Amino acid sequence: MIGILLSCAVTLPVSVESLTEYIQCRNDVYMIEYVEQWKPLVDKYFDTTDDKIQALKIIYCESRGKPNAKGLNKDGTYDIGLWQFNDNTWTWLKPKLKIKKKRTDPETATAVASWLIYNDGWHHWNPSAHCWKDT
Repeated sequence: MIGILLSCAVTLPVSVESLTEYIQCRNDVYMIEYVEQWKPLVDKYFDTTDDKIQALKIIYCESRGKPNAKGLNKDGTYDIGLWQFNDNTWTWLKPKLKIKKKRTDPETATAVASWLIYNDGWHHWNPSAHCWKDT
C-alpha cells in the first residue's frame, strides 16, 4: 500500500494525463485512509498489495466502513455489512461455506468476500465499480 501513497507524492511532468493520475491517486488514498481501521482484517484475508487496496476501496464504496450498513434494493432485497452482501448472495453462500455469523460481523464478511473474490472474481461488486475501479 505504500506504493500507492508514494506515487501521489512523486512529481510528475505537468500534463493532462499526469493530473488525472494524480487526482485518481489522491481519491484512492482518501478512500483507504477513511476505512483504515479495517486494514488489519483486509491484510489477514487478501494476498497482494493490489488486492488489499482494491478490497479497502470496495469497503469504502459499499459501506463507508460501517459494519451495520444496510441498503434496500428495488427488488426488496437488502445489502448488508461492510461488503454489502445481498440477501440472495448470502443465502447462497451461507450453507456452501458453513457460515454461522451475520453479515454485520466484519471478520466473517471479509473472509467470505475474500473467498468469493479468489474463487469467482471481483464482479460481485460491479454495481459500485464506478467508485472503486481506477478510471
